Amino acid sequence: MYADIEETLGRELHEVADELPIPVMPALPAAEPSRPRRWQPVLIGAAAVVLLAGAVAFVVSDASEGDHSPAPEPTLTETPVPPEPEATLPRTPPMVPYVFENKLYVGGALVEGNWCCVYGAPVDGAGNAWLGWDEDGWWWGNGRQVERLTDLVDVPPVISPDARTVAMLRREGGRVVVTGFETRFGGEGLVGFPIDPGNPALGDPVRVRAVTNERQVVVQGQGQSWLWLPDAGEGTVVDLNETAPGQQVHGATPAGLIVSDESESEFYLASISDAGALTRIANLPPHDDLAVTPDGQWAMFVPQGTLGGELAAIPTLSAFNVNGDDVIVTLTAPEGWNFRVHTWAWEDNDHLIVAVMSDPGERMARCSVRLARCTLIDAG
Repeated sequence: MYADIEETLGRELHEVADELPIPVMPALPAAEPSRPRRWQPVLIGAAAVVLLAGAVAFVVSDASEGDHSPAPEPTLTETPVPPEPEATLPRTPPMVPYVFENKLYVGGALVEGNWCCVYGAPVDGAGNAWLGWDEDGWWWGNGRQVERLTDLVDVPPVISPDARTVAMLRREGGRVVVTGFETRFGGEGLVGFPIDPGNPALGDPVRVRAVTNERQVVVQGQGQSWLWLPDAGEGTVVDLNETAPGQQVHGATPAGLIVSDESESEFYLASISDAGALTRIANLPPHDDLAVTPDGQWAMFVPQGTLGGELAAIPTLSAFNVNGDDVIVTLTAPEGWNFRVHTWAWEDNDHLIVAVMSDPGERMARCSVRLARCTLIDAG
């Protein structure tokens, strides 16, 4: 039966094809007459083959046993992506000078003495310059070079954020002068200027408030407010009571001076020109202590009213992006420990070094603002 249908369909298609007229293509100019091309019969023959194949496919499909299940889909195998290793904090000793159990370490070496505190930073990759206080008074050093500061007025000296310049009030020849030196060149002295030290018993002693990386020295106290420029000839002095009245300078950071009004109700970062003009850079929260990363991007602070009295340690520190949003990053001391006050210092643009205390004793810790995490480290 199926063979008869196929034979009949093929014969009828050939009869239709044979009765169709075949046109002759016109001759092209300047060319030999082309022979007639039988392209229509070829197309019709092709159509017949297609129809025939369709009929055969229909018959074969109809003759099947009725299995219409879909073909199996190809299996896709995903290559698992290995998880990124959890970021960890290095436990190596600090890269900056630090005090651990009243012992001072600079560049991995122990400096003899019974130390309270230290301020400093790497200097041009040639050593660690620092300023520190022990039971015998104030000392400074650059790497293994150590020297005591003598004849100081009873106010602390100050080191610049880049640890290149130290400024202080010193007694010289029966008078008090503002003077200083560079830590990079063996303590080369700067030409200072005389000043009225006032009466410390009246409060608000006259002292060096800040030394910038540009070697601008701010001296304030008991109504006096001066900007000393030791690099300007014999030393130029600008009266800040005229150029920045009512503004109190609390320190220098890599991002600028820490400034407040006289009531200390408003704090801000500012740059200062050699003419004594302050330019606001960013607002700061009221604080008891503040430290800024070397690149001037992050600031660690202790909220105002936190420190005072005999408080020795606190459980958390806070940090924020100086030029960013208002998001506060909270740094919590390792479990079972608290941050010892006034022992924090930025090691680089992300890591904060700080001593921690607990019942077992004291350790050093490293905190990362990026990871918002702290860990105990090997030090001392």
